[in-house]
Amino acid sequence: MTDKEQLIDRYLCRIADNLDISATMREKAEKSYRAVGEWLGDCDINSDVKIMPQGSFNLGTVIRPVTDADEYDIDLVCLLKNAWHRSEDGIKEIVGNRLREHQTYSSMLEPEGKRCWTLCYDEFHMDILPCVPKQMYYVEPDLTEIRLTHKCDDGTYVPKYSNPYKYHEWFEERMRVRLNEVRKVYAAKNQVEIDKVPLYKVKTPLQRAIQLLKRHRDIMYAALPEERKDNAPISIVITTLSARAYSNETNVYEALCNIVENMPKFIEKSGNSFIIENPVLADENFAEKWSEKPEKAQEFFKWLESAKEAILAAPLNAQGIHRVSESFERSFGRNIVRRSIVEDGNAIKNARNNKSLYIDGLTGGLKTSATQTTKKVGGHTFFGE
Repeated sequence: MTDKEQLIDRYLCRIADNLDISATMREKAEKSYRAVGEWLGDCDINSDVKIMPQGSFNLGTVIRPVTDADEYDIDLVCLLKNAWHRSEDGIKEIVGNRLREHQTYSSMLEPEGKRCWTLCYDEFHMDILPCVPKQMYYVEPDLTEIRLTHKCDDGTYVPKYSNPYKYHEWFEERMRVRLNEVRKVYAAKNQVEIDKVPLYKVKTPLQRAIQLLKRHRDIMYAALPEERKDNAPISIVITTLSARAYSNETNVYEALCNIVENMPKFIEKSGNSFIIENPVLADENFAEKWSEKPEKAQEFFKWLESAKEAILAAPLNAQGIHRVSESFERSFGRNIVRRSIVEDGNAIKNARNNKSLYIDGLTGGLKTSATQTTKKVGGHTFFGE
């Protein structure tokens, strides 16, 4: 990597860190979903209810809202383990009725969604997905496919299938090399066992790359007309294609270069239909709606070209740190970028003053903590215009 690429990588890491959910907000969200889980745990005495998080909150790729008017999304699975024989509308009804029985939750409950019940909190909303085992049993780690319920526009219900447990496993495996490294560092620092470190507690280049790509999408579409906003790339598409394209790069900059270049290779086309296969459930196509609305496919490729230019090319071609900052501000937002660059400068300055500045032997980048691949920097390191 060139000096300029190393600088950009450091800034991207800082920005991704500032995009992440705060420890306070995560604690509040976890407390809320545990409380909901306890209440729903008694929704049906015969169902043996299991509550588990899914989506970005569970994968460590959640990002802050663009504005205070927006909210965090928290996705929960409400699995009725012994209710596999129930109808789709019956599955949905059990969970909805239980939420209406709670004095607080009933006032927070939105009208029934296509697949979820939604509770609106002050700073986030919680989507609760009622489901049952696809087969007769749900047993981790082998029998984990679930049947959920989809309400059609005409009011009828049809079964849909998913496997969030296996998707989480697949996502971890796509970044196994880097994940093991960061978990080992975290475990040593916090004196815990490596296998006890949850995914959201650490950050690999893949997780950070996904956070940055999702933020660029949010900023890009915030300024566009409503009809284009409705067709913006969805998070599961960005996450799946990013994970497929990722090759365990050691830093965020190189991970992003590889991901945005190779994403299209994992989109299949059959006639007029696009296919982005769920890696753990071949019957599920994340691009199913692209065939119904071709504009969604068009918007994905427009967004991808914009990401290539705005996140990678523009900062690399910018002359001077202030120009690099300006280019990032257009992708990620002014305040979060300026705060990140100030933090980075202060960290490097303090590390140099404390003689704790290191250079990574793998990437050539500067670090403020030692690892197995770093060596201490002697003297000053400058980045010119």
